Amino acid sequence: MMHHAFTVFFLSLFLLWGGAAAAQQSAKSWEGSISARTLNVRAGPAKNQSIVAKVKRGDRVQAFDEEGSWVHIRDFDDSGKTGWVSRSFVRLPKDFMAPAFGDVENAFLEWASARGDLSVVSIESDNRLSLVLESAEGKARAMAIAREVACAYRNRLSIKDRVVATVWPEAGPGNGWTAQVNCP
Repeated sequence: MMHHAFTVFFLSLFLLWGGAAAAQQSAKSWEGSISARTLNVRAGPAKNQSIVAKVKRGDRVQAFDEEGSWVHIRDFDDSGKTGWVSRSFVRLPKDFMAPAFGDVENAFLEWASARGDLSVVSIESDNRLSLVLESAEGKARAMAIAREVACAYRNRLSIKDRVVATVWPEAGPGNGWTAQVNCP
């Protein structure tokens, strides 16, 4: 009886470990290619993060996450490491990160991108948006732009609670936000 219990226990551990490994391997990713001559791969999503590797134009990578204007990549070398690169220098398919949202959210993101005054639009949660303005001249209108986008998101998705839109500087959140607006 004791031998049978140990066998079941170890078989369960093996299946649990194997299932976790399979889940990690099957995580959604998109193939991208590097467009810069040489690009630093960083430990985190910011210019002040340490450089963990370098990639070059034409290199293929697997992108699996993004934060602001940074893309989290893997499979850029044989080490199995992951790292972050500026989204500006990675060619990614149109549907990059799209499956995380439904049709209504995707339609909102397309609308917000088409405005022309935002370089980054990120849905952080059901009622929280992060924005980066396209140009310096838009900073004077940051509050108005944030309110328009937050209220459009709230209306398009029929959200009953308030929606918060935070406008971040192009350098990222390390320097604090530029504007933060609630709708209503």
